[in-house]
Amino acid sequence: MDLVERHIASRIRDQIGQEAPVIVLTGASQTGKTTFCELQLPKILGLDYTYVSFDDPDERLRFHKSAVSILESIGRPLAVLDEVQKIPAVFEPLKYVLERQRRSGDPRTLFVLTGSSQLHTMPNLHATLAGCASLFNLYPFSFAEAAGIGGAPLLSKIWQAGKVPPEAARDLDLLPPAKIREVCRARDLHQAWGGYPPVWRIADDPGRMQWLRDYRKAYLDRGVPDVGQVADLDTFSRVQKLLCARTSGILSISELARETGLAVNTVKRYINLMVMTFQCFLLPSYYEDAGKRLVKSPKVFFPDAGLNRAILGDVAIGAAPSYESWVFSELLKWKQLQPAEPDLHFYRTSTGMEIDFLLTAGDRILPIETRSQERAFATDGRSLEAFLKSHRKSSPIGLIVYPGREIGEVRKNIWAVPDWYLFSGSRCEEQG
Repeated sequence: MDLVERHIASRIRDQIGQEAPVIVLTGASQTGKTTFCELQLPKILGLDYTYVSFDDPDERLRFHKSAVSILESIGRPLAVLDEVQKIPAVFEPLKYVLERQRRSGDPRTLFVLTGSSQLHTMPNLHATLAGCASLFNLYPFSFAEAAGIGGAPLLSKIWQAGKVPPEAARDLDLLPPAKIREVCRARDLHQAWGGYPPVWRIADDPGRMQWLRDYRKAYLDRGVPDVGQVADLDTFSRVQKLLCARTSGILSISELARETGLAVNTVKRYINLMVMTFQCFLLPSYYEDAGKRLVKSPKVFFPDAGLNRAILGDVAIGAAPSYESWVFSELLKWKQLQPAEPDLHFYRTSTGMEIDFLLTAGDRILPIETRSQERAFATDGRSLEAFLKSHRKSSPIGLIVYPGREIGEVRKNIWAVPDWYLFSGSRCEEQG
């Protein structure tokens, strides 16, 4: 597989020089952070670079002894400090060097810090680099990245315009059937095996599964201890498995505690470790005025289908929650590419009316429902219709995302859009 262009590159390029001399790039292990920082980012920015990996214990020792002098002597416009969660003591010297560069007026070095945990939650980073750093995540490949599709997807156009562009159906009709089949094959592979880059370099399913199992073992053996102490990794693994089987469901910590026999605080700590290491995500519910009776507990998502296979083994996730988790992963990757990143929520009332996802920004709301079958029906839009009626000013349209091949209005202002088309659009003709 050729080097895949990561879509986050354009957002980072646009951010350079605008606000902060530090870029913080986080993501799970094996999402391609090192490859991106060494092979793509310097070329995109046109900058010569220095690379330091804190996976190397000798480098950690060197920085512990003389971090300031090392940082000041870099002498290149770009410095990549990889896996900085292994040496939190570097943040204070880095802040000192940045301040000296600012006061002296000398050309600044752009520092890129990478980590395999959510660095913004680390007290040292938050306290020392607040206001100095721009934060980005590098997730596993999105469907469009894995398929080699560039450009703005249809979802971006819908979000910006507040409507489905009139040319969307026409452009879909103009796509050659062979190209649609090719893109759908890539979509199916992504929904089956996820987006971790090494998985896409393996041609056979047994090889993919072996890599994912090895990845999970490495995560339990090394990834978890890097961010927190776990007395019993087998128990942690069991909580991970039980939680993964509940993907796309409402999180109930008390239920997990009863099932595992663990204290509620222990379950909370384990979930926090999984969130910090990008293994799972908690999706908040959408809050409105106090008079609305809404479910407040978050939903839990394990977004990578391949890793879910490795975690669960023979336990299968149902088609609907698996599909909803895939759509969540695509929305998560899409939203951080937008000029003003929207928030992502779900919506559920105490009476059971639910919308899978809400994209929100200011007074704008785009409600999205998912359907895992290959046809969308008018009845699939009932919840969306009710939501639009109660949010007339903020929600002009609603979307049903499904794995079909036709785009159309199934109810007034409610559009069924094929998943592969929503996350790519007519630019799928440019598949490399």
